[in-house]
Amino acid sequence: MIFVIIATAYHRNHLLKERSLFSVYHQKNINPNSVKIIIVDDNDRMNQEYSPAYFPIKQIVIQLRERLNLTKTAFQTYVIKNTRTQHHSGTGAWNTGMYFITALFPHWESSYVAILDDDDEYCSDYLSTCFQSIQKTEKKCYAAIFCRLIWKTEETEVVHKLTRDLLTPQHFFIGNPGVQGSNLFIMAKVLLEIGGFDETFPNTTDRELMIRLLDEIERHNQVSNQKYLLKVVEKPLVIHHNHSGKRVNTDILLKKVGLDLFYQKYRDRFSEQDFLKSLERAKRLFQYEYQP
Repeated sequence: MIFVIIATAYHRNHLLKERSLFSVYHQKNINPNSVKIIIVDDNDRMNQEYSPAYFPIKQIVIQLRERLNLTKTAFQTYVIKNTRTQHHSGTGAWNTGMYFITALFPHWESSYVAILDDDDEYCSDYLSTCFQSIQKTEKKCYAAIFCRLIWKTEETEVVHKLTRDLLTPQHFFIGNPGVQGSNLFIMAKVLLEIGGFDETFPNTTDRELMIRLLDEIERHNQVSNQKYLLKVVEKPLVIHHNHSGKRVNTDILLKKVGLDLFYQKYRDRFSEQDFLKSLERAKRLFQYEYQP
């Protein structure tokens, strides 16, 4: 079973309809009955039980499924509200979706979770490629699969050259070698073992999650007979839209909060040289000034 969790916020229903959800419904070479989609509404609730976007989201799902002539069991889709931390880069929404899966579906431990932002999209063979990359034996299993990202702006498209060698805690402390939530395909059991997403972080969540994931894989492999492996598919299969609209990384003041938390949590683990490299990147991209 594959679960796709889509967190939607900022009332971007048009992107959900025409981009993210649309791209999942168009996945090829995969059994559509084995894919379940969890849409988590992370919009403002304004002291109401449901956000103003909640019911329109359900209508979008119904209309899109009718338009594409999907059967009842193909890409079954659930719309739920974020019951945890709101507006922290989707962290509460991702975790809400994860706990929904564990509560509703039996045998979820052997399933995989694919994360998707509402403003990103999958290429048509993303899920099938990840699923075909999974190899399980008594001695090993893949904890997570990654593919390369296409970073798309209004003017350019750049492919991040992610490789397996770049998946180290050091690389994620210094910067991000090319992992966003949207190209994370992870075993549900492993995501829960590392505690899901850290909801104290308003951003910098992908780097923070990856450091904990890599730590857990190293710890697990030291004590278990069945090894956790990682794989990078060196093919661009996810489009990350690095647009100028409202996003967590475009709020510079909030980005400072996230980076402060990140360095507070991990600064002591890495060398002074790595720390300076990380600060140089943060200043160049986000005008960040470190204050101990």
